[in-house]
Amino acid sequence: MRPWGSLQYAQYRLLAGSGLLGSMGMQMREVVNFWVVFELTDSFLPLALLGSLRVLPLFLLGLLGGLLADMVDRRKILLVGYGMSFVTTGVLAALFVTGNLQLWHIYATTLLSSMATVLDGPARTALIYGSVPRSHLTNALTLASSVRQSSILIGPSIGGLLISFSGIGVAYIATTAIYVPALVAVLLLSDVRPAEGRTRPRFRRADMLEGIRWVRRTPIVVAFTTVDFTAMVFTSYKVLLPFYADKLGVGSAGFGFLTSAPAVGFLIGSAVLLALGDVPRRGLAVTLGIVGYVAAVFVFALSPWFVLSLAALALAGGFDGVSAIIRRTTLQLLVPDDIRGRATSVVQVFTQGTSSVGLIGTGAAATVLGASGALLGGGVFALAALAAVALRWRQILTFRI
Repeated sequence: MRPWGSLQYAQYRLLAGSGLLGSMGMQMREVVNFWVVFELTDSFLPLALLGSLRVLPLFLLGLLGGLLADMVDRRKILLVGYGMSFVTTGVLAALFVTGNLQLWHIYATTLLSSMATVLDGPARTALIYGSVPRSHLTNALTLASSVRQSSILIGPSIGGLLISFSGIGVAYIATTAIYVPALVAVLLLSDVRPAEGRTRPRFRRADMLEGIRWVRRTPIVVAFTTVDFTAMVFTSYKVLLPFYADKLGVGSAGFGFLTSAPAVGFLIGSAVLLALGDVPRRGLAVTLGIVGYVAAVFVFALSPWFVLSLAALALAGGFDGVSAIIRRTTLQLLVPDDIRGRATSVVQVFTQGTSSVGLIGTGAAATVLGASGALLGGGVFALAALAAVALRWRQILTFRI
């Protein structure tokens, strides 16, 4: 199969395009918000709180998002998600331009947009399954991950440059505008849900929890999810990047590039996976990816130079990307389509929740140990936890599909 084989399908192209634009807008808004909060507070914990606002919606609405993805038209869920992001970012732009923006406004709009993102995440992933043949699913999911990482590469860099050269107000306005073509692309989608004659779930507790039951019955998914959680919970360097940018003397533009650097490595890792087509020994690949990620975090924590810091973050993104793509595609290949949305939401709660919990854990640790001490200690914990997981679920090293 060609590396870009899934792009021959029109529905997948629309999904990829809307995903690129929507994710790029989210990344740009996040960079602007982080920088504004940094200027207002000059403290670790307010940044950690901002990043952690995805935790509450994930745990309250994550399973609901999966149930909705299996119940209703998934395109409508995406429209609501992108629409909410458009409105909340527009509100921030208007408040800043009029001189009325306060810290709580950033927190409140972040919470609202995070709620929408949690609800539309399972629907977006499930739509991919119906937009390409099963033979192209691994390729399609890898490309989707590459598209998202492209947005992480482009978005923060644009956001940082806009802040540096045009100001925060222009950055907010540009971010608002980028959601318009994303909404148009979703409107052009047809119903790509596979027609398999299955019974749709109902809005009840038993149906909502079916995804959890399936995950518990699938040991390799439990092992992969546990590895991800323990590796990331104390190595979430993103919350510390404004301080590293200040320490290295590179300002807001350098902060944008530091934020984008992991995406460069992720894209390189994605390109390798696309060229390979598949990775038979998935468990071993995930394990080595986690080890490589932690090693790169160690280098970043100790780096005194901007270029070395960029390289270390790129390596961290590359190793993390390969591991994440393999975990994600394994889930989609194993799960039955009638519970795809719910199973996806369970894993989403843990993986995205880990990122947000990690922001709190890393930010809190940094207040006690300093930025470098927090990342070094978090890396040691991650390696110890990985060893424990490998002893508990030995199949993680030998799993194939």
